[in-house]
Amino acid sequence: MSLAQSAAAPGFGLRAEAQFSHNPWLLPWLARGGLIPWVVGNVLVALLYAGLGVLVGRFFGAYGLFPAPIWLPAGIACVAAMVGGAGLLPGIFIGSCLVNGLFFGSSPGLTLAISLGNTLGPWAGMMVTQAMRPLTGLFTRFIGVLGFILGGVLLHAACTAAIGTLALSLASPMSLAEAYAVFSAWWLCDSGGTFFFAPALLLWLGAERSSAPADRPPGPIDTLVLLGTVAAVAALFAIPGTGRLVRPDAVFLLTVPLSWITLRISLRAAYTLLTLICLAATVGTVLGEGPFQGPAVANPLQSVGLMTVLFAMDALTLIALTSEGREARARLAETRGTLARSMARTENLAREALTDPLTGAGNRRHFNHAGGAVLYKARQSGQPCSLIFFDIDHFKALNDAAGHEAGDAALRAVAKTTTGILREQTLLFRMGGEEFAVLLPCVALAEAAAVAERLRLAIRTIRVGEDHRLSASFGVTECGPSDRCLDHLLRRADAAVYAAKESGRDRVELAPPEA
Repeated sequence: MSLAQSAAAPGFGLRAEAQFSHNPWLLPWLARGGLIPWVVGNVLVALLYAGLGVLVGRFFGAYGLFPAPIWLPAGIACVAAMVGGAGLLPGIFIGSCLVNGLFFGSSPGLTLAISLGNTLGPWAGMMVTQAMRPLTGLFTRFIGVLGFILGGVLLHAACTAAIGTLALSLASPMSLAEAYAVFSAWWLCDSGGTFFFAPALLLWLGAERSSAPADRPPGPIDTLVLLGTVAAVAALFAIPGTGRLVRPDAVFLLTVPLSWITLRISLRAAYTLLTLICLAATVGTVLGEGPFQGPAVANPLQSVGLMTVLFAMDALTLIALTSEGREARARLAETRGTLARSMARTENLAREALTDPLTGAGNRRHFNHAGGAVLYKARQSGQPCSLIFFDIDHFKALNDAAGHEAGDAALRAVAKTTTGILREQTLLFRMGGEEFAVLLPCVALAEAAAVAERLRLAIRTIRVGEDHRLSASFGVTECGPSDRCLDHLLRRADAAVYAAKESGRDRVELAPPEA
């Protein structure tokens, strides 16, 4: 069944959508499938291919250049194969038949053979290009640019040139050297035509992404560079006699503003300008104007073709490498952000694991870690260290009378008051229930007792509700020579607290270190 018959068959839309859904360039109206989009698409491709072929043929033919040195319909065929896949191949084939059969007057057999090559070439190139296309877009990675050049340009042109040369040699026998000359000219002709404007057409159709690489919108200077480049090209190739005053190699300095526009505006703007430059250079050179018409240039149109390839490679490679660098920096920033968030979550988890959720003071686990470190440092350096242990008086009675919410408020108030006096929250620990501990590095027993007295007086000022005033009983001890672990200090301080409660509460008792 032919493509046309397949399109007319019921359910073609579903099969077409399934067939081309993997195609990253497929335009939405083609992806929906159906007979009408298929017919309209192929008619447009055939008319564009044939119309452009006639214009190119007439223009170059008028100056004795036949076949045309640059075959622009090759760019139409390349784009049609990319945006429509196999669905638009009939349009390419029909357009080629119209040009070769009606305009160039080729025999039916030769017309069909050449048109077959003009159809299979872009399809084969599209397959290679699609296989190498990155997910982020054809022109955003160097591998994508390389895929376009190898498939859409070189392989496409090689297939059309090989089949066309074979068809010509069968119609009129030629030597190997003659066949090679025909193949080379054909290959260069189609390659130049594809490079000429296929990328710009893909970008304008929206089949490929054209993001502005700059971190800010284009400014007045960028617009001035763009307009200045257009004026320079017009002066070189459109104003009679002006271009001959310029050295041919000076034309390649246009890569500087072209690179500026690529980086500062967008690839679409740069490649559109490139297409205009190449068009002006081709027309001007054929008309005998421009720097390439000087005596130092043996083949002016070949120089135009070289300029086209170099400018296109510069723009495509530059935007690809810039996009790669920008996306690499974005990935690095994202990785750093993820790492920072992960570290922050880890710190939060560690802090939560060592913090009492009600009062914000350190918990028993934190006390064990911090106290062990303080005790070890004191023993190593010979410096004193002390421990204050205190218990809120009549806390159970407060809970029973006023409720657990009042008890929680009391605990929070004691922690806040104590922290305000100590100035360092890490020194305060809630040991459980209504019991708290304070570590005092480099503080001897007498000074620790003074700190405990200030804490006792501050806690006496705390009121919970209307009828409850708080107080606390304190036990203070200092690290001694026989203290091998934190529990030794904690037991002495706890015993001192018990003694304070036995003596009437709301007081500070000292527990000197053991000899």
